[in-house]
Amino acid sequence: MFRTRKLFAAVALATLTLTACGGGGTDTGTTSSAAEGPRTITDATGAQVTLPAQPKNVVALAETDLDAAIALGVTPIGASKSRQGDSVAGYLAAEVPGVKLVGEIVEPNLEAIAALDPKPDVILYGHFIEPDPAQIADLNAIAPTVVTSLVKDDWKASLKGVANALNLSAKADEVIRDYDRKVKDTKDSLGANANAEVSLVRWNPQGPTYLQQQHFASTIVADLGLKRPRAQQTEGTGPSDPVSLEKLDVLDADWLFLGTLNADGASALEQAEANPTWTQLKAVRAKHVVTVDGVPWTSRGGPVAAGIVLDDIRKALGA
Repeated sequence: MFRTRKLFAAVALATLTLTACGGGGTDTGTTSSAAEGPRTITDATGAQVTLPAQPKNVVALAETDLDAAIALGVTPIGASKSRQGDSVAGYLAAEVPGVKLVGEIVEPNLEAIAALDPKPDVILYGHFIEPDPAQIADLNAIAPTVVTSLVKDDWKASLKGVANALNLSAKADEVIRDYDRKVKDTKDSLGANANAEVSLVRWNPQGPTYLQQQHFASTIVADLGLKRPRAQQTEGTGPSDPVSLEKLDVLDADWLFLGTLNADGASALEQAEANPTWTQLKAVRAKHVVTVDGVPWTSRGGPVAAGIVLDDIRKALGA
């Protein structure tokens, strides 16, 4: 049904050779008024995409895009399933009760997207992997598809990419200003913990990992001026490799935030407490282990998830 792959793939491959625009691309200003359309924008790959001036029926193919759209006041009609189950991410579910599921994050269901009613007028394509030109070509056959961000981009760049597609850049600036104010308020509340060292840990069935410096939650901790253990100051946008249970000291800090990729942080703590080395960590001895929802904390989030992380830190460390 969607075998226009060769034509669209050729176009996509050509556009991917253009210089990528940081922060989600730009509006080329091809219309005289924001209320008119269509408008042509440059997405995160450098591709030119023409779409309605005010998209109404939005599909979000990544949690970062869904989070950003909600923060911008837009309710998508379709979204990919969370990696944690057969729904969108739990922390976002209440905001989009009627959203239709359209496949997995890295494998959108083309038939489900095409069958949406009303029909989508823009598809937001932000991923943890490099853009797939063939996949984008198939999606473009359904509706204009905007690559909102690249793997290297942080959540603010992703937000700007979504805002660019939805013609809501001024709103995105407002969202970031609100975040900056919340960071300042949270930082002011920390008192004696303002210079604390914090460890960010995800407990998996294969063992614990820590979040590297460019990971989503790590950047929020950095914005607050909090320190990280030396062993966790590694370059990378995701979790580390699993840590040996004999080397749990790399997880230690003044405070330790512990979660899993579901809302049950308590089960992660139970697994940890079964290991005798765990009980020797200073954060454990000081009762400074904080269980958190690992979905907003240890996945790639957006403004909504950032607010949750700040709230959790303030609740745990605030004076």
